[in-house]
Amino acid sequence: MPEKLQLTEQQINTFNTFGYMHFPGLLSDVIDEYTAVFMDLYERCKDEVIDWVHEAHYNKTRRVLMQIAERDAAFAKIIDDPRVDGIFSSLLGEDYIYRTSEGNIFSSNTYWHTDLYNIDYRYKHLKMAMYLDPVDADSGCLRTLPGSHHWDDSFAKMLEKDIYEPEKNYGLKPEEIPGQPIPSQPGDVILFDYRIKHATCNSGDYRRMFTVCASERFKDDHLPDLAKLVNELYGLSGKIFQEAMVDSAGPERMKHLEQCLACKPLVG
Repeated sequence: MPEKLQLTEQQINTFNTFGYMHFPGLLSDVIDEYTAVFMDLYERCKDEVIDWVHEAHYNKTRRVLMQIAERDAAFAKIIDDPRVDGIFSSLLGEDYIYRTSEGNIFSSNTYWHTDLYNIDYRYKHLKMAMYLDPVDADSGCLRTLPGSHHWDDSFAKMLEKDIYEPEKNYGLKPEEIPGQPIPSQPGDVILFDYRIKHATCNSGDYRRMFTVCASERFKDDHLPDLAKLVNELYGLSGKIFQEAMVDSAGPERMKHLEQCLACKPLVG
């Protein structure tokens, strides 16, 4: 078992300043196993795969499987991996909350946007993305606008107003926006703040990626607000967590699940 990863002060400063980090090859020893489980779950749970058509994906289908890591004990253990746990602990605290996971098979580009769904701005929310196919600037890798996660400053507010129509507002195609492409190989880990502006360009019609998401632990007097967020996901999947995530959990994992599990589904 690898040792727990502890980010350096410089790495933490880098992430907090720019809103993303890339860890080449971090999970290269286990990515083949996760890829096999990913594909098996897409077949096994095909009735729960959502063909999501949204303007963020130019109204082309994105095949989403919610809570993908929670559906199989071999996949759920990713949150126990001392490298994954170490990154989240370094940036969110040892008592961080595991929130959810998501499988995606993309068939198009994604325009510049922010992941605003299911977050509370008072807390830091992080998304860890792993591509299962090699991607670069010419084949749909993630692009970010560094620093745009500082959502309450003038730069971020200007982007929020204009970035969704870059041709109209800047005379630039999405791929011409001066962002940072992040080429990735299977086994790499890309970490980003939910609030950072990001996109994919020059994509093909088949690109696989899964994410695991975590946030800072909520204060007790904010737990009703966490319950509302948990119930947004409950409405999509019918469960706070899939059984495999909870049934295979040891004490350390349960520490990261307990706040969400304590949120009862809203009735009616």
